[in-house]
Amino acid sequence: MKLIKLSIHNFMPYKGDVTLKFPSDETRNTLIVFGDNMRGKTSLLNAIRWGFYGKALGRHLREIPLQLIPNSEAAKQNDWHVEVRIEFESEGDKYDLRRIANKKPLIAKPERPEDFLIETHLQKNGAAVPANNIEAEINKFAPEQVSRFFLFDGELLQEYEELLIESSDQGKKIKEAIEQVLGVPSLTNGRADVYSLLKRAQKVQEQDAAKVKGMKGLAEQQRDWYVKRESYENDLSAIKESLKKTHDSRIELEDYLEKVDAVLKQKLEYDFLSGKRNQFEKDSEQLNTSRLNYISEAWRDLLTPKLELMRDQLIAKQNDLFEGLNIKVRYQTALDLKRQFLDNSICPTCQQSLDANRVLSTQNEILELEEKIKNLPKSTEDMTAISVRLNSINKIIGTSVVDRILDADRQLARNEHEISKAYNKLDDLKKEIEKYDTDEMLRSRKKRDQYHAEELKLLSDIRGIESNIAAADKELKIISQRISDDKTKSYTRGTIMAKLAESLHECFSKSIDELRIALKEKVEISATNAFKQMSTQQSYKGLKVNDNYGLKIINNDDEEVPIRSAGAEQIVALSLIDGLSKAGRSAGPVVMDTPFGRLDMKHRKNILSYLPKAATQLILFVHDGEIRGTEDLNVIAHRIGGQYEIKEISSTHSTIETR
Repeated sequence: MKLIKLSIHNFMPYKGDVTLKFPSDETRNTLIVFGDNMRGKTSLLNAIRWGFYGKALGRHLREIPLQLIPNSEAAKQNDWHVEVRIEFESEGDKYDLRRIANKKPLIAKPERPEDFLIETHLQKNGAAVPANNIEAEINKFAPEQVSRFFLFDGELLQEYEELLIESSDQGKKIKEAIEQVLGVPSLTNGRADVYSLLKRAQKVQEQDAAKVKGMKGLAEQQRDWYVKRESYENDLSAIKESLKKTHDSRIELEDYLEKVDAVLKQKLEYDFLSGKRNQFEKDSEQLNTSRLNYISEAWRDLLTPKLELMRDQLIAKQNDLFEGLNIKVRYQTALDLKRQFLDNSICPTCQQSLDANRVLSTQNEILELEEKIKNLPKSTEDMTAISVRLNSINKIIGTSVVDRILDADRQLARNEHEISKAYNKLDDLKKEIEKYDTDEMLRSRKKRDQYHAEELKLLSDIRGIESNIAAADKELKIISQRISDDKTKSYTRGTIMAKLAESLHECFSKSIDELRIALKEKVEISATNAFKQMSTQQSYKGLKVNDNYGLKIINNDDEEVPIRSAGAEQIVALSLIDGLSKAGRSAGPVVMDTPFGRLDMKHRKNILSYLPKAATQLILFVHDGEIRGTEDLNVIAHRIGGQYEIKEISSTHSTIETR
């Protein structure tokens, strides 16, 4: 398939008529549309999607209600006419597809999709295709199931990165979507139909067994397990429905919270500043109280000089007393030794008895020492008195009251400055948020978290019930086999039906497994080829597909690369898209919106070199941050068949000009 021209009227930001002509030369098959964020790149992607399938997708792949698609400026002028026209060719046939929406005649202002009339027209080689055949005709070359592989929003690459997590619930959902594209559902639906036949056959088998003596017990067991299984299926259906509602509610709240995120951050900042301001005010109040107490003790600083002089004198006197005590201790020690000398009457050195002269001399020395000790001042009471007076003086002097008052004044000045800043900022924040119900935003955030927790619980419940269903199937198979092993003729019909249905069920299961293996191998080969051409890392050998159709990078030593950069993740996801595209559809155009968000210059160069060769046409919607004009486009200059630029007329009106 090749796109020829896109014409839109009043579609989202594009007021009036806008036209894009796609390159038709196979050697110059690349079209690049430049546009700033929020100017309409994704809207162009949605215009193509709406033209083909009648739906436009927003955040989280949620469908945008039809009443939000008409250009808002045109709608204010009561012009609600929306039209998308896509001219293309496929397998030698030329097509002209037009999808038109108009508000119903009696509707003043459309508020829901039902307020519009939709018309879809398709011409094939100039002849009109009947309305009931249009969808089938489109599905021949561009089935909606594969649209995610040629109408690709680069901002959703993270969705594919979820496939790399084996147990990811989001990955399982994408896996189901991928298998639907690759044809697996044809077999899984067939297996489901056969399983319905198997259940009916086993019921016939049960009824036959109930009529046979000795088999009633098995028939009753079989019936009980059927009842349990149906109960599990009913519970599973109810929980899945509850999960869908919970998921939709969470996504709706996330969309709302994303829109008001800036306001919510301002609210949180407001609350933080309010608490900080209150703390400063509380600190200032305490400082003022302390300051008054300091002032009430200012008299201490007047006495400080005299008290310090008195303290120095007392300390000097105290030192003298300490010295006197030391002398007294020395005298007393000598006195005690001499008395001991006399008491023993023996010389401690030679162990001879003391002569009269030595005794008399020692007695005189003792008298002298006693006299000296007697004449020393009585210092104990003086020392105690001095210590008491010094303690009293130190209590009065302490830290300078003036210094404490000055410290308090400095801290009060700093607090006043912070309080003033907080009040000014709070006034600004209040003006920004007062028109919003920030309390409702906080409640929504809490509710969003509750929905998320509920989703996790429901997913756990689903896994538990699926396990119960598998156990019930196993028991039913065992019972059916035991009944089948009996050769009684009265229930041969039910047994034959059950055996046939079970064989068919196993045949479908094996076919599904074989198809999955074959598809994964095909995807792996194509994705590896794309990855090698887009990656700049030469030490990587290729990619390996996991059970989720996610891809793991393998190095030259056949080892998995455990940690990858955001850019590498994006290369892997792009490789997966290319591999799935080749496995799931014939060659055709690829339309990509913002595909280079996290890539370095070398990877961009490699991708730009590869993509034009991987598709019949490559249409890129990019902003200047992704592609730096001629500097990046030199590598594919020979491939570029056209360039456009989205121009802003107003915040709700964009147009497209040739660049």
